[in-house]
Amino acid sequence: MAGRRVVVVGGGVAAHGAVAGLRQTGFRDEVVILGREGEPPYERPPLSKRYLLHEVPRHQLFLPPLEAELLLRREVVWIDLDRHEVHLANGERLAYWRLLLATGARPRVLPGGEHLLYLRELRDADRLRRHLDTGRPLEVLGAGFIGCEVAAAARLRGVPVTVHEALDQPLRRVLGPELGAWLGEVHRARGVDLRTAVRELPSLGQEALVAIGTDPNVELAAAAGIHCEAGIAVDELGRTSAPDVYAAGDCARFRSPLFDSPIRVEHFQTAHRHGISVGRAIAGYERPFAEAPWFWSDQYDLNLQYVGGGLPWDRAVIRGRPGAPRLTPPFTAFFLRLGRLVGALGVNDGRTISQCRRLLESRVAVTARQLADPLVDLKRLA
Repeated sequence: MAGRRVVVVGGGVAAHGAVAGLRQTGFRDEVVILGREGEPPYERPPLSKRYLLHEVPRHQLFLPPLEAELLLRREVVWIDLDRHEVHLANGERLAYWRLLLATGARPRVLPGGEHLLYLRELRDADRLRRHLDTGRPLEVLGAGFIGCEVAAAARLRGVPVTVHEALDQPLRRVLGPELGAWLGEVHRARGVDLRTAVRELPSLGQEALVAIGTDPNVELAAAAGIHCEAGIAVDELGRTSAPDVYAAGDCARFRSPLFDSPIRVEHFQTAHRHGISVGRAIAGYERPFAEAPWFWSDQYDLNLQYVGGGLPWDRAVIRGRPGAPRLTPPFTAFFLRLGRLVGALGVNDGRTISQCRRLLESRVAVTARQLADPLVDLKRLA
């Protein structure tokens, strides 16, 4: 019998957060985590940054142990919603009272390029770091956050880097054309051979890194008949379309009260915080997850911080001014849609991003003029 057993499928940071959230409420019943990897939950952000630079040792990546039974190298192949059971690849079955899907996401694989380098798990980072240790040139396909971070880490180690990007600027979908062009010049000034508007797939070497996005791991949920739409669809409490089944983290597309829209966020901080919120909801503390997603990206001496749901925008205003590629004073770009603030990106400007988070979470109306004016105290507006 399952009793009040909570089963968590996935051993990443969302699972770690969910157990923490459960225990914060005083929940003392059994919690079992089924992790596909052979490693306990660990931090992923350093894998494309400081871990590649040998600044963070391997043992420091792992998150603190939690009060849960952690079963590693366990692959769940089927969910029996009627019997409240999960079926494992080794033939085991495990009954649940509540089930949390924290299956994460996986790198988008280039057709025919399964042998190339990808970066998602610790073993991927180990393989990439070994390549950088040789000093041999690195090719990168994709100039998103992962591609740009790895290129920066490689150049800091003196490794020649060529980056191929299909769009006309790196991170164009997030930053827009002007800021994307600025970031492109930052990388070129550091010696990156950045090739944009690439129309045909280049001939890549055997150890090229493919960083062309991720796909949420929804197959297990979809096979069970759980509603999926660009992620496992959940409400503001993390509930799926199936009774007693929840989802959290990178695999989940959750309803955000802040943006009045479903969003899916692929970043460590939100996955952990969303996991905590859903864990508390499972235990009966049903409070909607209404935090503004936030993440950071370190590239050379630049710290980029983004807050928002990654939603489309139609106007950008900048507080401050982007400097030359090698001399960048702090600045922040605010993104608006139909006059409403939906996100912001700060460069070496964490204070402004922190204030913007409060603005988004307080749902205060703010004008483009107020955002652009450095004399306007955003903290007081929030």
